[in-house]
Amino acid sequence: MAFELSEGQHHLLLGPSGSGKTTLIHAISGLLEPVQGSITIDGEPMTGRSAAARDRLRRDKIGLIFQSLRLVSALTVRENLRLAGRLSGHSATDDSIDALLGQVGIGHRASAKPRQLSQGEAQRAAIARALVGKPRLLIADEPTSALDDENAHRVGALLIETADRNGSTLLIATHDQRLKPLIPRAVSLVPTVATMQ
Repeated sequence: MAFELSEGQHHLLLGPSGSGKTTLIHAISGLLEPVQGSITIDGEPMTGRSAAARDRLRRDKIGLIFQSLRLVSALTVRENLRLAGRLSGHSATDDSIDALLGQVGIGHRASAKPRQLSQGEAQRAAIARALVGKPRLLIADEPTSALDDENAHRVGALLIETADRNGSTLLIATHDQRLKPLIPRAVSLVPTVATMQ
């Protein structure tokens, strides 16, 4: 099976729990090495490389929004983004960080620590953090799974808007069919059942 994301064409990776969505995005982002097949990101191979080389490619080309958000609790929102910029090799100024936080609607929360944020604000901070390195590919893992209809639509629209504004191609791994009207391009994964003989 070939799966290609063209620049600026956002896609959903749909499937129920256990269908392999998270495994696939971990392989795409170089967190896992696939047993077979190949993955290329922006013309560079992700597969067949050392862990350090995969880390570098991920740092340079990919922004990840994990389901658990993974904000550093001891740092403010601005400091979380500053750290992400340093780690990505794209040092971000406070002005560029504040502009990103303004894009996602939480500029007024830049000095707050993650525990002081609502779930929606924390999710927006995680989106901004993933965009600090100006990634070519933005990957979100189940960003709307715990949200009601209105907030699911709002987060989906925000992901598309911020990806477009920052020149990133968006891939959302989800079981949430509510996102299909926003992103009609989709690849569906079907879980396989192991059989014993």
